[in-house]
Amino acid sequence: SKVDLLPFFSEVVVFYERKLKGLRSALQRTSLLPMADKPGTTVNFRKLLLNRCQKEFERDKMDNAEFEKKQKELDSAVSEKERLQEELEEAKDKARRRSTGNIKFIGELFKLRMLTEPIMHDCVVKLLKNHDDESLECLCRLLTTIGKDLDFEKAKPRMDQYFNQMEKIVKERKTSSRIRFMLQDVIELRLHNWVSRRAEQGPKTIEQIHKEAKIEEQEEQRKVHQQLLSKEKRRPGYIKRPSQETWSTVPVTKNSRTIDPTKIPKISKPQIDDKIQLGPRAQINWVKGSSGGAKASDSGKDYQHVFWGFFPRLEHLIPFLTNYPVTVVPAKPVLSEEEMERKSKSIIDEFLHITDYKEAVHCVEELDQASLAVFVRVCVESTLERSQIAREHMGQLFYQLIQQGSLPRAQLYTGFADTLEMADDMAIDIPHIWLYLAELLCPLLKEGGIPMRELFTELSKPLLPVERAGVLLSEILHLLCKQMSHRKVGALWRESGLSWSDFLSEEQELQSFISEQKLQFTVSDCSSASSAASKPSLSSEELHKQLERLLLVDMASDEQIFDWVEANLDESQMSSSSFLRALMTAVCKAAVTDDNSSCKVDTAIIQKRLPVLHKYLNSDTERQLQALYALQALIVNLDQPPNLLRMFFDCLYDEDVISEDAFYKWEASKDPAEQEGKGIALKSVTAFFTWLREAEEESEDN
Repeated sequence: SKVDLLPFFSEVVVFYERKLKGLRSALQRTSLLPMADKPGTTVNFRKLLLNRCQKEFERDKMDNAEFEKKQKELDSAVSEKERLQEELEEAKDKARRRSTGNIKFIGELFKLRMLTEPIMHDCVVKLLKNHDDESLECLCRLLTTIGKDLDFEKAKPRMDQYFNQMEKIVKERKTSSRIRFMLQDVIELRLHNWVSRRAEQGPKTIEQIHKEAKIEEQEEQRKVHQQLLSKEKRRPGYIKRPSQETWSTVPVTKNSRTIDPTKIPKISKPQIDDKIQLGPRAQINWVKGSSGGAKASDSGKDYQHVFWGFFPRLEHLIPFLTNYPVTVVPAKPVLSEEEMERKSKSIIDEFLHITDYKEAVHCVEELDQASLAVFVRVCVESTLERSQIAREHMGQLFYQLIQQGSLPRAQLYTGFADTLEMADDMAIDIPHIWLYLAELLCPLLKEGGIPMRELFTELSKPLLPVERAGVLLSEILHLLCKQMSHRKVGALWRESGLSWSDFLSEEQELQSFISEQKLQFTVSDCSSASSAASKPSLSSEELHKQLERLLLVDMASDEQIFDWVEANLDESQMSSSSFLRALMTAVCKAAVTDDNSSCKVDTAIIQKRLPVLHKYLNSDTERQLQALYALQALIVNLDQPPNLLRMFFDCLYDEDVISEDAFYKWEASKDPAEQEGKGIALKSVTAFFTWLREAEEESEDN
């Protein structure tokens, strides 16, 4: 195309593309044009343009394959070697000109807000990764065009990384001198606040046109005067025509039509939008572009004869753009199921990669609300055979979508129903499918989500015919028990007015099902009798003994620990320092491993008990301080092994068990009852507190 070969006219092309699209207001809807070769079929001109830019940007591999093919022909040829060498060089030169022209065009589209900032950063990163001359030249072209618009306060750290890498490339001197000079020019351009020392050759202003016309007219008069003086035999007024082999400015004579400045369109610089929407990392959506942008003038007809001279292939679009009615579609077009699936997978892949809930919710809100059941189905199918963490994150996303009203509950149930209907058959290939489905659904029962009665009733509808409703609900309830006690989960079940007979068929025996699935806690409150009377207070020694038996001997699950605590302690005892110290001592003692010469911390044990620690320490600084006192006492009882306390501090900080405030409180504590071994303990964690303060200062500076 002309854009590929004439990079300096990219601004003109972009302006006319913008003009043809009906200015900013028209860009906020989709304009469809009829195809000449297919009557009745429409095509989105803007979409085609952006798709073409993306394909051109990503066609490096195609070019490389073509170059390799020509190189092989060259190596195998003998007599035609010179011709093939010329063809190879010509192909490389053409590809280079196409790339630089296209990259400049992409930059101009961004300046008109038709492409987003994340797309530009993606282009810069890709070009910077490839250290070949062509990529670096394109990088220089792109940054020269849009660098000023990308280099605002929030993006400066990212821009600094780009330019540090560019300076490194220059210093390494592994590229050609031409490319090094280009890189250096861009680096200096940024140092001068993106003010170029020489004006870029582009579309000329009215003042430039008048000035050049006046200079040229004076030059022509001077030539005529010289010709008359030399008495050459030529007819009066004859002026030698400029050579056709070189570019020259079109002469403007006194009889030329004057140019009205009001008819020359102005391209205003758009404002950068700080509310950037990121697309999927793996594949940024070019076609989406941006809804903002500068408003161009409606006039500018006097430029059309110049423009179409350079770009005749686009001239046939004028009748359609001026005479053909523009078809306006909704802001959120109705996608086919296949398109919806493709878009959903893109959103899911990005979300599972970066776990940005806010961005994911925003992307889902842009989808057609009537088709969100497809999105839910794809989410379920995409995560069933992934990790537990992926399913938990997806369940949390469902919860946030429901909580914010971005996902209608009916769409959620319909999306799950598609999978639930086939789940029994899928269990052959995915034996734990009911557990996996429960991991996706469990977060929906949190406060602000979906009531238990409604969720269980809707989920059971597609499962009742295959007698699997009870199995799924059982898995969900047991997962809840890992987050709270059996007693609380049982209370939630009963308060919802649910009965197992509603979810089992006549052939399924109620009591045997409850017994097999260990669901007795849903039928009756086993601890109600004991809880009616005040529970006897356990001594500190008894607490240590019982908790160490549970964690070190019985290797009890978190559910069993929760059940024991609720069965034996009341609310005040659960927050007492004696219980918190006994719990922390038991957890940390279980995590200490003796490796012959030294003691180490098994962080996997700490991570396994995070639900227990988080539940009872409850992000409370005073409770966390008691836990640190207990850890200090444990280290003293173990004869203060070298670096053991430091390893515990690192682990507890990394896992968000103990806050910075609690660590500082422990460090500054002068409590006489807690001074045994405190001096040695402080000395062993000096490096930890030095690092903690430096990290805090660095965070404040940033």
